[in-house]
Amino acid sequence: MPRDIDDVLKELSKINKLIQQIDDKLSKDISEIKKILKNNDKRLSVIEEKISEFEVIMDAAEIIEEHMDEEEDKYNTEWNPYNDEDFDAEEYEDYDDENN
Repeated sequence: MPRDIDDVLKELSKINKLIQQIDDKLSKDISEIKKILKNNDKRLSVIEEKISEFEVIMDAAEIIEEHMDEEEDKYNTEWNPYNDEDFDAEEYEDYDDENN
């Protein structure tokens, strides 16, 4: 009977060593995963900051564009003779005939 107990104890010792090896390997893997996640978190933070900066720039550009549109509507400098109150196309058509 003692021989059986010794065999069982040896087998348990082997199993315990295997479990310890597996535990060590898993601990290393978990540590690596934590490092990767930490790096990804840093990168995401940088991306979030860049997106926030971009949103501020886009908001400012939109405000400037709206202001420019308002100013353009306020001071329309594109003169068109057809928009002139005193313009009569027939007068100009006759002008060429009178000078010839």
